[in-house]
Amino acid sequence: MKGEYKIHHLSNILNVITRMGSNSFALKGWALGIMIAVYTFGNMNVCKALFVTIVPLIMIWVMDSYYLMIERKFRLLYDYVRDKNTKETDFSMDYNSVSIKLGNAKKLSLFNAMFSKTIIPFYLVCIAVTVVLYCL
Repeated sequence: MKGEYKIHHLSNILNVITRMGSNSFALKGWALGIMIAVYTFGNMNVCKALFVTIVPLIMIWVMDSYYLMIERKFRLLYDYVRDKNTKETDFSMDYNSVSIKLGNAKKLSLFNAMFSKTIIPFYLVCIAVTVVLYCL
């Protein structure tokens, strides 16, 4: 019976991780939608169009990175709960209570998430395509 509590706790953490991934995917869709909408319907000068497109892209990039950072923290919490050798769980979802090694702390920063290999290529390509489309 007590093992079931641990399974439910892990399931709750996994649900949050899944939601963070879904939010990240949705933000990428919004980024593409904004690019296409401004390019298609925007009859404005180049500087204004670049500003109207790139500023929201950067804001979405930061939000997407924030979701990745939170996802990484919940993955750390998941591993902590999974490895925990107790018979009862408190169902805590506080990822700040998990002790981490100094080397892993860098991975959990927003800056590191912004320039991760899963985020940076998408947003750099979006920004590059935007600049190329408006400047040519």
